[in-house]
Amino acid sequence: MSERLLTSREVAEYLGYSTATIQDWFEAGKLPGLKPGGPGGRLRFRLSEIEAWLESKRAGAGGEVAPVPFHAPAQERSLTVAPVPFTGGEDNA
Repeated sequence: MSERLLTSREVAEYLGYSTATIQDWFEAGKLPGLKPGGPGGRLRFRLSEIEAWLESKRAGAGGEVAPVPFHAPAQERSLTVAPVPFTGGEDNA
């Protein structure tokens, strides 16, 4: 089975950067990716290549970069927010 290709948005969420930064890094040759269908194709990334790139950055920094935890793409995650009770404010005296 072949590896699912990630979008710029998914890689941005995974790495914690903006989509524009991910696209800029790809265009500058700093981040591995591909454009299926040629120059007009949409930008895609392999998670294995992104993780290898990240590992190379850690190694180049002398291991000082903290590991980035894996986050599933947004459609595979759910966000749970605990309710915060309202205790009133100073204006309610």
